[in-house]
Amino acid sequence: MVSRAARFTAGARQESAGRRGSGGRPHPKRLQARRPAGTRLILETALLALRTLRGNAFRTILTMLSVTIGAFSIVVMLSLAQSGQKTLSAAIEQIGGMRMVLWIPSEGESASARDKARYDRGFTDADLQSLREVPYLASVASEATYGSEAVWATADNRSTADIVGVGVGVLEILNWKVKHGRALTEADGIERHRVTVITEPLARTLFPDKSLDDVVGQTLFVGKKPYLVAGVLEIREMMGIHFGFSWETSVFLPLLTAEKRDGRPEQARFFVGLTEDADHNATTVAMGNAALLNNHHGVEDFQSLDFSGFLKQFYTFFTVLDMIVALIASISLFAGGIGVMNIMLVSVTERVREIGIRKALGASRTDILWQFLIEACTLSLTGGVIGVALGLLVTFGTNTLILHFLSTWQSMYSAVGVGLSLGVTSGIGLLFGAVPAWRAARLDVVECLRR
Repeated sequence: MVSRAARFTAGARQESAGRRGSGGRPHPKRLQARRPAGTRLILETALLALRTLRGNAFRTILTMLSVTIGAFSIVVMLSLAQSGQKTLSAAIEQIGGMRMVLWIPSEGESASARDKARYDRGFTDADLQSLREVPYLASVASEATYGSEAVWATADNRSTADIVGVGVGVLEILNWKVKHGRALTEADGIERHRVTVITEPLARTLFPDKSLDDVVGQTLFVGKKPYLVAGVLEIREMMGIHFGFSWETSVFLPLLTAEKRDGRPEQARFFVGLTEDADHNATTVAMGNAALLNNHHGVEDFQSLDFSGFLKQFYTFFTVLDMIVALIASISLFAGGIGVMNIMLVSVTERVREIGIRKALGASRTDILWQFLIEACTLSLTGGVIGVALGLLVTFGTNTLILHFLSTWQSMYSAVGVGLSLGVTSGIGLLFGAVPAWRAARLDVVECLRR
């Protein structure tokens, strides 16, 4: 007795044979009516895949969740990493960035004892004048740091601050503006005035009962010597970057007053400059070194620092860090891809009879292949889109929260992270969906209908 499945298969084959024209080939008009072509075929296959996924909603959500977490991690981690990098870069650019160069005193280890005996004076005003004549050096000024000391407005209101001697132009090079009062002038140094400019947090600590405008003109004791507060500097957020002093608790004195009137060491001087273009840093530093060596009788008792080389390494480090972050986050996407393939293999096993019926009704291997590929891509890509959306939302909330505590925070949303997430999730659907789709397409119609 012929089985029911065999009769169904034989009937399907007879119907297919009846539709063939002369020479055993399908009639083109009937084939067009039976099977849609091109975009319409893909659309119908996609709709069928979506209906299948919707029919197993809970399992579909669990499968997408692993992909969603991976895409979410990539977007959030890359966005926050780039925000931190941008914030730190902006802080560095505020003080000159890659254009900054320094000349600092050193022991001059390469110089002989005889050379040191001939010249042991540190940096002088003549050295500063020589540097000002160096091409491509837009500005240069003298500075000296004297460490932390006790400062007070009254005997009961004391604090500790970094004491810094500055020549004309240092605060301008650092792009640090006076918010209240006035800046230090060249006349303050020449006439040895005991005036000072202090940071805003220090002003609020030492003069808690006065407004910042009223702090200007008050007396501040530095090393038991009275200084008149000439100005209060604006608040600077430098993300932990130090320049030999604190950006929050520092007192700036005229350099000549500190040296000539208060007796602070002249050997503490160093030079800070800005070049016209970072591309000229190497040339500028070389010519500056030559000028200083000539003044110092060949004694190399100083070191030069070119910030452009340092910052290039710094930015390269952050680029590598971004790649590492993306790689770590992509591991979770890979794990999600394995989950997609596992579920798709289970789905093929569960739907063997459905595959057989579709093949019996005329579906080709390509149709079955496309159906399961589209299902896998829909799973992974939908999870990726949801993960990207959640990642951008969480990044927005995190940036808003950080901005509440750090006003200089630069909010960034990683376009690379978004593109990488969507691209990788699409690739995961194709890669991990290919094996289940190929297995489904290779199933024999008779074997399928027997189950």
